Amino acid sequence: MRKSQLGLSIALMGLAGVSSAEDLLFADQEMPVVLSATRLKQSIADAPASMTIIDRQMIAQSGAREIPDLLRLVPGMVVGYEKGWDAFVSYHGTSADMARRMQVLIDGRSVFQPSLAFVDWIGLPLELDDIDHIEIVRGPNAAAYGSNSFLAIVNIITRNPADLPTVRAYTRQGGEGIKDSYVSHAGVKNNVSWQISANTRDDSGFSTYFKKETLLDANGNKVFNPLDGNPVKVFNPKPYPDDKRQKAVYGQMIWESDNEGSLRIGAGHSEMVAGNSAEDGLVAFLEEPDLKTEQNYLNVSFEKSWQNHHVQLQTDYSEFSSKQTIRVSAPAGFFLPELQQMFIADRIYTDNFLGAVSDLLSGENPDFPTITSAELGQLTLQVACKVGLEQGSQCGSLQPDPMLTQELNYTSNLDKRESRLEAEIQDTWTISPDLRVVYGAGIQDSRAESLHYFNGNVKNTVWRLFAHGEWQFLSNWRLNAGVMDEHDDYSGNLQSPRLAVNWRFAPTQSLRVVASRAYRTPDLRESQAYWQYYGQTEDRSLSQYDGYFPYLGKAPNKEGTTCVFTDSYDSNSLGGFVCTNGAPVERIVSHELGYYGELPKQHLQLDIRLYRDDLQLSEHNLEVDDFVIAPTVKHEQRGVEISTQWRPHPHWRFLLNYAYDDITVRNDNSDFVPKHSGNIGAWYDGIAGVQSSLNYVFYNQLYNDFEDGGLYFDRLDWRLAKKWSVHKQHDLELAGVWQIRLTEDRELRRSNGAPRDKVWLQLSYAYD
Repeated sequence: MRKSQLGLSIALMGLAGVSSAEDLLFADQEMPVVLSATRLKQSIADAPASMTIIDRQMIAQSGAREIPDLLRLVPGMVVGYEKGWDAFVSYHGTSADMARRMQVLIDGRSVFQPSLAFVDWIGLPLELDDIDHIEIVRGPNAAAYGSNSFLAIVNIITRNPADLPTVRAYTRQGGEGIKDSYVSHAGVKNNVSWQISANTRDDSGFSTYFKKETLLDANGNKVFNPLDGNPVKVFNPKPYPDDKRQKAVYGQMIWESDNEGSLRIGAGHSEMVAGNSAEDGLVAFLEEPDLKTEQNYLNVSFEKSWQNHHVQLQTDYSEFSSKQTIRVSAPAGFFLPELQQMFIADRIYTDNFLGAVSDLLSGENPDFPTITSAELGQLTLQVACKVGLEQGSQCGSLQPDPMLTQELNYTSNLDKRESRLEAEIQDTWTISPDLRVVYGAGIQDSRAESLHYFNGNVKNTVWRLFAHGEWQFLSNWRLNAGVMDEHDDYSGNLQSPRLAVNWRFAPTQSLRVVASRAYRTPDLRESQAYWQYYGQTEDRSLSQYDGYFPYLGKAPNKEGTTCVFTDSYDSNSLGGFVCTNGAPVERIVSHELGYYGELPKQHLQLDIRLYRDDLQLSEHNLEVDDFVIAPTVKHEQRGVEISTQWRPHPHWRFLLNYAYDDITVRNDNSDFVPKHSGNIGAWYDGIAGVQSSLNYVFYNQLYNDFEDGGLYFDRLDWRLAKKWSVHKQHDLELAGVWQIRLTEDRELRRSNGAPRDKVWLQLSYAYD
């Protein structure tokens, strides 16, 4: 069994031994200070939330190659790769569509995309070596950062250029096409410090994925389940080109005045080319369509302190664009406007009708669906007459066109461009040693442009007012109270409050009770999508056969009830009727009981969180061929999280995280909620520049069903490194990482790529 490697590796690390020392954990350091919970600098024991800090040592020694892998160290966080270049990261799971329920910040700048509120983790213009630490607020935090701070906050804090070596560089080479490089220059002159870095990151992604297909017998006939009469589905391995080639530049400049003021300017640019698969269905793809993405951002912030006030003004602009051109071979009749109207009227009927026509054209026996309405009957007749399936007096003046049944080559551009402009001002007012308040206002303007996704341009604007106060009303008691008041163009007015009491019953231990409410507002695609394929014939002499492919995903009408036929949410797969009045606002009401303690004699740090979340979540299917947004359904999520760190010796550090999470409703929102998850880590940073680390991570019961009980994922990461210093100015490090998959289950979905081990070597250089 491969799991025996875990015990063997830990035993090998243990050979280094643990010697006694006087300088033990917490003996000479203060309790960590955090900012992300309330916008106030607070001791972690006084924060009104459970928090995880991934510090610089953990980043350097974790063996992680990309930011999502780091977040596996957070209890309750679900991390996996949908593709080699597309990562899923969500606290407590729930979201099946790109994890839209978590706020992600870099130095206070939001990085989730406005059109579909996800984070392009792999394409971010930021390398791990540029990160100082990451603060994760485990729980709703809309009171501080607004809607979409729904389940958690991830705040990535970059390194100060003044603390960096003058030159840093590394190269990383390994299996599975891993080929990375990085170079950075930093400097300080008078009151100005700066840094600029560039990196590339390439790999081959998954080589195989598993396509769900109908099981066929030896004669090529469908196999049916005798219990329900439905065809038996199996996952068959297929080649999967999803390699990536990413490159980025990142820079920042900080000016600090002599009278407690500072100005920071940050900018970044990244580009990525990602391989993609194209599944042939009703149409045949002529080539695999690469996806090209680009990100740009500019961030400017100014801070100034005087008397008992600290004012911060921040503004940033970010944009994200993607380009993808598909080439297909399809009968010209697929682009008839009547087919598009049929699809709007009844998706299931039209899909089955197209399948029957495809069978007929290929010489198979077609199974045409039953017409369910007079409108469908009239449209079906018009299509049949135009393609020649029907002829005679019932067609009237409609004449068959032989070109409609001919295969033509088409192109369709799936391009989009989206941007966000934000501005915010806040003041931190220290009224007395026992009372502090932070308050401010902000605006967020989001826009997107795409013929494919929106049939043009869409936008949404959010205005915000916020305030939070921390009051030490008794010597060991603190009250935290805050609220965010927002006006969203689409969703209207929302108020997100939070109230917490912290009792510091010992100098390094505290209990907290927290109650909060948060919202997740619909993104642009949920609220204003008009998702379609517009095909252009490559032979422009046949441009009269251009048109819209009948697949159409349109956001529901907020002004009136919109109903669609769909088979996405019907357990018997016969299709159903889903009606909704616009994309709904999702809500969470959370209650938490927590403990944080640092126990110096035991060299132990411990955080325990018990929670109950009452949620109203909507099931979504945002695919173009079955675009559905259902009304909200009540869910209850409750569980416990335990996070510990043990430092018995200055050279050693051990980490243990565990999360138990139970959700009441079984639907798409529960597919990514593991009942048990966690990780165990061990770091050794010893004499003579030798480092070694092990980290084991697991989660279970994803994509549950009655047949196999869901997916199980676990992996062991082992890193071994040696450092050399030359003349105290030049530092070299050679490190090797081995990521070992211990089970054969795929990540996240049964269709995802097959698990593989990864091995790479990294040579790093620093000069100061």
